[in-house]
Amino acid sequence: MKTLNLVITCTDEELNREALKLSESLNLPFVGSMKTLSKNIKDFDELPSKKFFLVVSKDLIYLKQGLGDSSKPIFSDFLKWSKQSHRVNLVKSLRGLPKKSLFIDATAGLGKDALLFSSFVDKLILIERVPWIHALLEDGLKRQNKLIPSLKKIEVICSDSKDYLLKLRSNPDAIYLDPMFENMGKSKAKREVQALRELVVENSGEELLEISLKKAKNRVIVKRHRKAQSLAGIEPTYSLKGKTIRYDVYSLKLS
Repeated sequence: MKTLNLVITCTDEELNREALKLSESLNLPFVGSMKTLSKNIKDFDELPSKKFFLVVSKDLIYLKQGLGDSSKPIFSDFLKWSKQSHRVNLVKSLRGLPKKSLFIDATAGLGKDALLFSSFVDKLILIERVPWIHALLEDGLKRQNKLIPSLKKIEVICSDSKDYLLKLRSNPDAIYLDPMFENMGKSKAKREVQALRELVVENSGEELLEISLKKAKNRVIVKRHRKAQSLAGIEPTYSLKGKTIRYDVYSLKLS
């Protein structure tokens, strides 16, 4: 897992203790406050603009590339996402799923898709294997679950999804997989995705799909690029195609 290019800082020295605590929990180096770094930048890094920082501020924890103002913060922004329109095909992939379902998002990331799932099912478990992404996700839920009631039904777990699913005693009704895929078009990926690609070595998801198909009771949903082959070469029951994204749905009710 590539995390050598990621360090922890904070916006002000009064947050040093909180940032150091996060540094210890994630096993990532704490390099002092941003104000201190800006003063001593020559001693810190020859190319600071290419360095990624996990920043502790008074209001939130966020990811940032470089110390300049041109780089916008990346974080779990559930409030912003809640005001965006639902993705029609992702909603369609959930049709027929009982409201009282146990739903597992096995590749949670920052949680954007999970926000949608939380409004459709009663119990939602998010699994994120990368500790610092898990920290961003937890921070987002903590900050905004009072403003978005559906977030309160979410449980977040930092674990390898394959290990977690194999140890489950009670199988979930549905499992969602969003294995990171390479950009297959001319347009650039969104900055959140670009940052994750630079910092994390993503698994292909083939073995995770095979395990999910054995564990889910109702269906497995896989997010793919529209032009990509079916994950692990396993053909879905049906697919929902958009301009860029495709959702492959594996129905297990009759299996």
